[in-house]
Amino acid sequence: MSLQGKVALITGAGRGIGRDYARGFAGDGASLVVADIDESSAANVAAETRDAGVNSIAVGVDVADEASVDAMVEAAISHFGRVDILVNNAALWGDLEIYPVCMTPTDYWNRVFAVNVNGAFLCSKALLPQMRERKWGRIVNQSSAGAYMIPGGVYSITKLALNGLTAHLAFECGIDSITVNGIAPGLIDTDASRKQVPEQYRQMILQQTPTGRPGTGGDLYGMVRYLCSDEAAWVTGQTFMLNGGFMSRM
Repeated sequence: MSLQGKVALITGAGRGIGRDYARGFAGDGASLVVADIDESSAANVAAETRDAGVNSIAVGVDVADEASVDAMVEAAISHFGRVDILVNNAALWGDLEIYPVCMTPTDYWNRVFAVNVNGAFLCSKALLPQMRERKWGRIVNQSSAGAYMIPGGVYSITKLALNGLTAHLAFECGIDSITVNGIAPGLIDTDASRKQVPEQYRQMILQQTPTGRPGTGGDLYGMVRYLCSDEAAWVTGQTFMLNGGFMSRM
């Protein structure tokens, strides 16, 4: 499952799972566009991977803003000439505000959708033309086990919408040898999850998780690597649950 020579663009790559993905792609020989709304964090990750011998650039981006996304893509194409892999990882999670659905302020509802759903749409829309031209591409959307959990508020609803976007993009892009898949992680041990998930609920999840531990970015990256490889050329339109056995969908 070699990714040697591929160019991967990862949003939300300045910290947490996105940073783990950047390190994983770097270890597999891919060049990197490290994108994050916090450009200084992106720059740190890009510098780390460059120190390991990887061709990496950092780009600041607000995935909810089309002009910002277009500027990110322009910078990536200018530097590398192409982007082979897009990982739509950026999302509102660690700083998420929790409301009952019908008590969610409309502006906040729109903001979460703008980042968690529109962000993946805008990044995919901007990068697909050059993938189609070369008849090869991989898109991986970061969903969540929360998409299948009630209550979960606007966050869960956005992730379910993202699963729908994944399926529709896969249907439209398959003829051009572009695959579009998603992964739906369960409890992952990150600063964001520790901030968002109360300890009592965290322990309840772990008690119902056969592996008995939270996941890591490394646990997720193996599936991402596979989905981005030539070996997964006939795998598209799927959202894979990665949660240590906490939840299954038959």
